[in-house]
Amino acid sequence: MDEASVNVAHLFRRAGFGGLREEVELFKHWPWEDVVDLVLDHTNRAPAPGPLPNLSEGLSYYGRWIDMVHYWLDRARRPVDQAPIVEKMVLFWHGLLCSSMDKLHDHQQLMDQNHLFRVHGMSDYHNLLHRVSVGPAMLRYLDNDLNVAGKPNENFSRELMELFVTGVGHYSEDDVKESARAWTGHGVDDNGNYRFDGSAHDWNNKTFMGRTGNFDGPDIINILLDVKRTEHARFMCHRLWSFFAYPVSPGDQVVTDIMSTYRPGLNITETIRAIFRHSQFRSERARTGLIRSPIEYVVAAMRHTSSSCSVANPEWFLPGMGQRPFYPPNVSGWRQNEYWVTAAAAWSKIHLAGHLRWMAYERDDIKDANEVVEYWPQVTFKYTPEQAVDKALWNYKLPAVNDHSRQQLIDYVNTERNSDHRWTERAGLLMLPLLLPEMQMA
Repeated sequence: MDEASVNVAHLFRRAGFGGLREEVELFKHWPWEDVVDLVLDHTNRAPAPGPLPNLSEGLSYYGRWIDMVHYWLDRARRPVDQAPIVEKMVLFWHGLLCSSMDKLHDHQQLMDQNHLFRVHGMSDYHNLLHRVSVGPAMLRYLDNDLNVAGKPNENFSRELMELFVTGVGHYSEDDVKESARAWTGHGVDDNGNYRFDGSAHDWNNKTFMGRTGNFDGPDIINILLDVKRTEHARFMCHRLWSFFAYPVSPGDQVVTDIMSTYRPGLNITETIRAIFRHSQFRSERARTGLIRSPIEYVVAAMRHTSSSCSVANPEWFLPGMGQRPFYPPNVSGWRQNEYWVTAAAAWSKIHLAGHLRWMAYERDDIKDANEVVEYWPQVTFKYTPEQAVDKALWNYKLPAVNDHSRQQLIDYVNTERNSDHRWTERAGLLMLPLLLPEMQMA
């Protein structure tokens, strides 16, 4: 594959969930800056969010979760020119500003948070953090609904600084305590909606990050993002670069390079634009630096097999791969790369590929790839192994795979044709492309 195709395919994987062959071919002729602008044009290109899934009590607990998963992942598999970056950022925030069904057991609150990420996740972080912090899902997940004057609960206050803004080492225990006092009274009413209860709020002065005043919870966010703006910029640019390019240490030069874009307005879209335009984003280290998370892999598999969630049933396979949507493992979210390399995940991917293979088989995909022309005295196939493999790869609209991967498929076809089970060739050709190394890389 030529260099332009390699770079564009790489961008489509990182800015969404992968490009089809014809999408890569179409946009590889564009100037790089224009392709970057295309994938980030969420205002003009992303479809309207549409109504949220029906989460009424008429559905079972499991059924409501399935509707949530289908709503999200069906939106994620849209074409590269319809801003799948929006759903990619929903995934990013779901792993950073975490809340989990394990603790909340409230489908609507989790879906509302998911939708908040969708609507505001590409704007500025100041706005998003304020909105998430008073969302019922976050307030309940980090126990701020139990935070009252006289008995402050420090859980949300601590995670706000440690996991959402600066990282460890940039605040004191006194800052945690004073922040918790400021957040007293911010909770949830009996209907699950946000409520500020003045009778539960500590109205006395607090001293936070060297400033003293009768601070309220949202004031804490403003002070934190002001006093620790450099530390926060480094923290956030590190997280964004590691998510879109490759894992780095906070002091890496590429993090410093994009901080100048992020710091003035905490603008997420412009910072991602700076990442995609950075020369290191198209380096070999970046192109090979990330393994797809299970959600990314499942959406890519659905894209390449033209399968909706109603056909693919991702809820059957994602738990086995280790990433159950709306169930992050803890407040620090999911990890990257080796975190996803397990025997259980491999088996679940095989089962998903087998399931999608049968869907393609029933559609009669590549129906003549292994057609027998003559049965006697010598078996002759209509296509050579090389031609059969290329038809299989073309069928799934995979951008060109490397020579080693292609040869592995050819060797498989040769083995099957020399066995007593030649009928399995077609089934294998519909399954194995979904398990190639190229499908595993983000």
